[in-house]
This record gives sequence, C-alpha cells and structure tokens, in this order.
Amino acid sequence: MTYNILIDGLCKNAKIEKAMELLHSMKSEGHEPDVVTYSILIDGLCKNAKIERGMELLHSMKSEGHKPNVVTYSSLIDGLCKHGGIERAMILLHTMKSEGYEPDVVTYSILIDGLCKHGDIERAMELLHRMKSEGHEHNVVTYSILIDGLCKNAKIERAMKLLHSMKSEGHKPNVVTYSSLIDGLCKHGGIERAMILLHTMKSEGYKPNVVTYNILIDGLCKHGEIERAMELLHRMKSEGHEPNVVTYSILIDGLCKNAKIERAMELLHSMKSEGHKPDVVTYSSLIDGLCKHGGIERAIILLHTMKSEGYEPNVVTYNILIDGLCKHGEIERAMELLHSMKSEGHEPDVVTCNILIDGLCKNDEIEKVKELVHSMIPEWYEPNAVTYSNLIVNLCKNGETAKAKELLYKISSMIFEG
Repeated sequence: MTYNILIDGLCKNAKIEKAMELLHSMKSEGHEPDVVTYSILIDGLCKNAKIERGMELLHSMKSEGHKPNVVTYSSLIDGLCKHGGIERAMILLHTMKSEGYEPDVVTYSILIDGLCKHGDIERAMELLHRMKSEGHEHNVVTYSILIDGLCKNAKIERAMKLLHSMKSEGHKPNVVTYSSLIDGLCKHGGIERAMILLHTMKSEGYKPNVVTYNILIDGLCKHGEIERAMELLHRMKSEGHEPNVVTYSILIDGLCKNAKIERAMELLHSMKSEGHKPDVVTYSSLIDGLCKHGGIERAIILLHTMKSEGYEPNVVTYNILIDGLCKHGEIERAMELLHSMKSEGHEPDVVTCNILIDGLCKNDEIEKVKELVHSMIPEWYEPNAVTYSNLIVNLCKNGETAKAKELLYKISSMIFEG
C-alpha cells in the first residue's frame, strides 16, 4: 500500500522514471507489486505520452502472472486515443473483451471521446448503440461527449435529437451537455436558438455557469450583437454568476472589433475595480483595437502600462504593435520594437517577419527587406507561402520584377543551401 501511494505521487508529479525505479526497488526488496501498482504506472506512462512503455508494462505484468483489470485497459485506451492511436485503442478494446475483461462506461466513454476528437462521429455513434445492445450502462458523460462531438462537427440537428433521446431514456443532461449545444449553435449560425436553449435549461432547473455565459457572450460578439452581449454580462451578475477574466476579455475584444474602443477601455477599468486581473489576451485585444482605430500612440502607452503592472507581452502582442506601426508608416519604430522584443527575450516568429517584409515593401524599403531576409531568416524562422507572396506581390507592384526574381532566387538559394 505504501509503495502504491509513493508511486502514485511520483506519477502525478510527472516523475515517471523515479516511479519506475521504485517499482524495481520494491521487487528487489521482495515486495510483490499488484494490479494497482501496475495500473498506476501504466496510467502515469500514458499521461506522459509514453504509450509504448505503457504497452510493454502491460505485457510484463501479464508475463509475471498479474492480471490487468478494466482500469489498466482503460488507461491504455485513453493514452492511445490521445496520442494518435485510435485504431490500436479499438483493437485493445477487442483484446480485453476476448480475454474476459468487460469494459465499463468509463472505457466506452473514453473511446467515444477519442473517435469524436478524430472526427469519426459515425463510429462513435455505432459504439454507443453497441454498448446499449450489450447491456452496458451509459450515462450523462457518454451523451455529453457525443453531443459535443456532433456539435464540433457541425451536426447540430443530430445533437439536438440526441439530447431528446437521452431525456426520453431518463438520463438528465447537465450544464456541460447544454453548454456544448449552446456552443455548437453559436458557431453554426443559431445564436437565437442558443439564447432559447439558455432559457430552456434554466426553466428545467439547470443553472448555467461562467463557461455557458462566456460561450453565449462570445457568440453574440462574433455576430456583432455587442449590446446584447453587454446585457448578458449584467444579467449574469444580477443572477449571482461571477464573470472571470475570459468573460471580460471576450467582451473587450468584441468591443474593439466593433470600433468601440472607449467602452473597451472603460470595461478594462471596471474589471480591475471589481478585482479581476486582466491578462495578456485582454491587453492584446485592446492594443489591437487601438492600432486599428487610430490610437497607435495609446497602444504603445498601453504596452508600457501592462509591463509596469507585471503583465508580460507575448509574440502576438508585439506582432500586433509592429503591424500597427508598419500600417502607420512608422517603419523605424517597428524595427526598434523588433529589437526591443528580442532584447527582452521574446523570440519573433514567421508572422513577425512577414509583417515587417510587407511593411518595408509598401514603404519602398527594398534594401532593408534584403537585409532583414539575410540577417534574420537563418536566425529565427523558415519563410512560408505568405513570405514569398508578400515579396513577389509588393516588388511587382513597384515595377521591380527583376528584383523580385533576384530576391526570390537568393532566398531560395539561402534556404536550400543552408
């Protein structure tokens, strides 16, 4: 028992090698591991993407006369599903059944989830019917997984039918079930039906949570329904549901995308005054809004503000600002910002370079494009189709087709030779 507790603790802290060492120590000291020991280790290996070693340990325990159980197999099936081995997971289901080990609702739910995440909805539905026909109990988790899978694959009507089926069979949906359906409706043109479903779940006694509200607020924002999104924020507060940083970030982004920058700034101050800390996503949305709606100087100030408050910008934040500066013709300041981000330990990416190439080309800084390409491509990224497209289109627009060909040739040579 003591060894199992220690091994479990090591596995939960991702110290798999030490857990394996402890297995060998207990054996050498004459302590016999049991099915729980092996199941803990197999689960730990699978959760750390060491699937082959998990499979090897299954064979070892069998060869030593230890019989696995449904938990052992379920852990392996889960690992295979999550790390690209869905077909092997299906085979392992048949193996465990052929060896006399009966899968339970957890095993089936894991497999159904794996099939859904691989976009194999029909096989997931077949597996539900099979577990029913074999007399295996299915629960709200099984149905919620399938409903979520159907919604993520844009099969909203089938998801709605499955909701009615589960209810008619006496299975009560939960907040996760409803949230998945609301998300699916929001993403596939059914915002009004999503709002109706919110009222339905509440009338049936199911309380929406912050995730449900965030989904709906995001859906309303993406449909340009900012006022209704703000109303929903006030309603969730009045009903005692506490918004979180995600709620505020969604709304701030929505306001910025609809050119309501001042209201977005006000909402930032409101969330702070209510004790909610913004994050890099919140600030990046505001900086993006300011850049796109004539507030580049305020965007630069906001960058300094977030840093002074202890929020570290990321490559996305810098890319937004560099793009904003380039679009305002502030190429020198964009280049300075590039050097600042590098000096602060933030690595530029392919997007950074594409933004700069586009900005330099549009400002006829062809020589600087060449310098950028020669000095930075080998250092921090491999160019993509956008890079080449920007170069060719912008050079050709400037009537410099010869230079476009020459530069393209030089970049190609540099990449293929180096």
